[in-house]
Amino acid sequence: SWHTGELYTMTTNQAVRIQPAVIAVETTDNRKLGPVSATYASQASCPRDGADRCPWLNAGCYAESGPAGYVTHRLNGSNTRNALTIARQEARLIDGLTGDRHLRLHVVGDARTDSSARVLADASKRYMRRGGHTVWTYTHAWSTVKRSSWGRVSVLASVESTADVRAAHERGYATAIVVPAFTQDSAYDLDGVKVIPCPYQTRGVQCRDCGLCLNADRLKRDGLTIGFAAHGRGAAGMVRRTLLSLQTV
Repeated sequence: SWHTGELYTMTTNQAVRIQPAVIAVETTDNRKLGPVSATYASQASCPRDGADRCPWLNAGCYAESGPAGYVTHRLNGSNTRNALTIARQEARLIDGLTGDRHLRLHVVGDARTDSSARVLADASKRYMRRGGHTVWTYTHAWSTVKRSSWGRVSVLASVESTADVRAAHERGYATAIVVPAFTQDSAYDLDGVKVIPCPYQTRGVQCRDCGLCLNADRLKRDGLTIGFAAHGRGAAGMVRRTLLSLQTV
């Protein structure tokens, strides 16, 4: 079941629905994730300026295409643009989930400020207490948001270069890197970084059963980086072009 946290405001004659910026689902049917809980947030929550600006906004984000694209388009239609307000909406919906399964935090969306990450960290802590399951996510705001702001969330810095892998590690983050393609299905060296190709992309193992990204502390400790090859329905070519452009700036 979907939870939207829909709000209403009163005009002179009628109640008008306010488009929510966040939705939550108790058990997702996402093939990659498997049967876990998940939240989805407007891309207004994503870093949009400065060095940590997400390079995939309108340039290959998998959540902008295929079935996920419909959800993303709907959420982006919300008038709520403030990162902290969106995080508070997301936290409220997290508190409405049972906690009976792992939680993938914002399949689309991010937390681009420390205050936003702390709000989600607190909600995630309550979620984990309810059922003993893990909350995990990825962030492009790793260069400005402290790792400590995420608390017990298993969070991976989403990067596009091995230089950023090293920079994110220095800030305390585990890492996930997007590459044009894998050189092999098993772990391999990429410019001194040990990359483990996403098991779903190589063997069809769902996130719930894989568990690698659900233990960011172990990945960081062992110096391992999860690799994601360019993917997304109709978006893989755009992802490769974006990666090429990032290498030339």
